[in-house]
Amino acid sequence: MASPAVPAAKKAAAVKAVPTAKVAKAAPVKAAPAKRATPAKRAAVKGHGSILAENHTAGEAVAHAIIMQYEDLKPSVNRIMAADLSEESLLIAITLFRDSLDVPGDKYRYPANAIEGGRQMVAIPAAQ
Repeated sequence: MASPAVPAAKKAAAVKAVPTAKVAKAAPVKAAPAKRATPAKRAAVKGHGSILAENHTAGEAVAHAIIMQYEDLKPSVNRIMAADLSEESLLIAITLFRDSLDVPGDKYRYPANAIEGGRQMVAIPAAQ
């Protein structure tokens, strides 16, 4: 009875008999750099990601400039922009707020005071 190991030995010998020069060598595979997930765009971060609409108002331009410079003031700016004010009052209020940012202790640093200041300054009739 023939041993089943003999055919296996012949196959192994046949595999070893293949000259190595004929075997194509594969180029080393370089590991691809790990792909980072694209970070979600955050509006108003260091001047990136937020675009002002073409048909913006003067008040919106001031608000946008504040948010682009000071991201942490977005809630205060949004509060002023959401106030029930005329366009003129809104511009005055957001400008009062902006101008108060570099003045320690300025009362218009608080959005409620800036909103009220905008209302009052428009209500004062112009001196003629």
